[in-house]
Amino acid sequence: MPDSDAPDTYRYPRYLAAKKTVDDRALNERVWRRFLKALEARGPALRVLEVGGGVGATVERLVSALENREVDALTYTLVDIAPENIEAAVESLHGWAEAKGYRVSTTNGATPRQRWSEGPLSVSVRFVTADLHEVSPPGPCDALVAQAVFDLMDVPAALRALRPSLQEDGLWYVPIHFDGVTAFEPPTNPSLDAAVERLYHQSMTDEEGGRHGVHSGRRLLTHLRDAGAEVLAAGGSDWVVVPGSDGYVGDEAYFLHHILHFIEDELSGHPDLADARLADWVQTRRVQIEAGELVYLTHQLDVLARMS
Repeated sequence: MPDSDAPDTYRYPRYLAAKKTVDDRALNERVWRRFLKALEARGPALRVLEVGGGVGATVERLVSALENREVDALTYTLVDIAPENIEAAVESLHGWAEAKGYRVSTTNGATPRQRWSEGPLSVSVRFVTADLHEVSPPGPCDALVAQAVFDLMDVPAALRALRPSLQEDGLWYVPIHFDGVTAFEPPTNPSLDAAVERLYHQSMTDEEGGRHGVHSGRRLLTHLRDAGAEVLAAGGSDWVVVPGSDGYVGDEAYFLHHILHFIEDELSGHPDLADARLADWVQTRRVQIEAGELVYLTHQLDVLARMS
C-alpha cells in the first residue's frame, strides 16, 4: 500500500461487496416491507428483473425475506453492464445459496444460470451482461429493481426503455438514490470541504441531458408518476459510516477509500480546484480512515411505485 495506506488498486466488485453492510443499515425498512407485501400479494411464483444488479446483494436480501412468506418460486434476471460484476455475482451467490442449504446447479456460458433447489424456495437466477437499454427478460416481470442506478443517467429515457419489461401493474423498487448531501466529519479546512462537496455534486448533474444526480432521489418521485406509475412508498436511506471502538464494520474502510477514489478521479484537473489542494484533502481523509476517525454520510431516497 502507498504511504496513506489506501489500496493500490480499486476493484468495483470489492466496493459493491464492501458496501453491503452500509446498504443493510441504510435501506428504508418501511419501503422494503411494503415492497415485500406487494410482491407476496402477486405470488406464489414471482418474476423479478434487476438492472445494475452488481454482485447480487439484492438477490440475497429478497430470497431471505421471501422464504418466510407465501411464495414458492422466484425467477430472477440479474443484469449488469460490467462483466466482472456478473462474474463475481455468479460466484458469490453460488456460495451464499449453498451455505443456506440450497442445492445449487450453475450453467456457465455467455448467459450463466443458476437453479437453487431443496430449500424454502425454488429459485432460478439468470445473469445477463448488458446495458439496461438492451434488456430483454423472459416475459413480463412482477417487479423491476434498480438500486443506485438512475443517479447518472437520463431517467425518463431509462424508464421508457425498461417499461416493456414490466407487467401492466408491475412494481418499481428503486432504492439508494442520491439526494443532495455528502458529508465528511471531522471538518478539515471548512472552505475546502465545502468546495469539494459542491464541485462533486456539480459533476453529477446535467439537467439538459436528463441527469439529475445530485437530486435524483426526489426527481424519481416525479419521473415515475410521469411514466404512469403510482408512488406507493418513499423514504430516506442514508449511508452513515461511523467507526466503533474496534474500527469500521467489515470492509467499510475499503468502502470509504473507494468513495475518496471516486471523488479524486472525478475532480482531478478541475479548473476550480487545484490538484495539489485536492490531493492534500484526499490524503488527510485517508489518514483519518486509517486512524478510525472518519465519519461519512450521504442522503438518499428509496422509492416503491406501481404501474397504474
